[in-house]
Amino acid sequence: MTPEHLGLRIERTERLLRDRVTDVVREAILQGDLEPGRRLTERELGELTGVSRTSLREALRSLQAEGLVERSETRGLKVAVLSESVVSELYDVRAALEPAAVELFVRNASDDQVRQLVDTLKTLPDDTDGLDLSRRFYRVLLSGAANSTMRQMIESIETRIHSLRRLSLSIAGRAEASANELREVARLIHERDASAAAASARQHVLAAKAAALQTVRGTQPT
Repeated sequence: MTPEHLGLRIERTERLLRDRVTDVVREAILQGDLEPGRRLTERELGELTGVSRTSLREALRSLQAEGLVERSETRGLKVAVLSESVVSELYDVRAALEPAAVELFVRNASDDQVRQLVDTLKTLPDDTDGLDLSRRFYRVLLSGAANSTMRQMIESIETRIHSLRRLSLSIAGRAEASANELREVARLIHERDASAAAASARQHVLAAKAAALQTVRGTQPT
């Protein structure tokens, strides 16, 4: 696979090179170009990105801290593979945080932000854009919730499960079901019913968890 095909080649600019390398490799992992379990060597990544091993080493350390890269005892660094237990843990944390974010949004968001939230869900998704619709929804939700610590925690989880969500939304009917679940959350938010909206958000996360676990079980070797 050529550097051009993966789109990893780095153009040198004034921006700190390490950060640019981190962003590019992160995006390649999130989009599935660097698939879970793939071995990551400084030599190969250097050829793909055109940057020094020092910059790559620093970028990989950052991605390891984010949970996107992990160390294998026998193969060095590799793209992280989410086990069933880790996926369950991540969604359990999300199930606790997301309803709280919804309650904060109801309390803190302006009427204009509520309208923006509803507007993000006007397009019915197919398998390819369901994830983009969800990301737009959460961008508005977390902005209106106005809690930077909670935002960082939820975005950290979202980064780790991004590739898995892309796969789980390809399950027949899941993208449409997910959009409808979020529409119900938005409807209750629009009514300023914090308790009901939070409960609906929790049900959405549990449904997403079930789809994610189904995906993990289907991709694990037997």
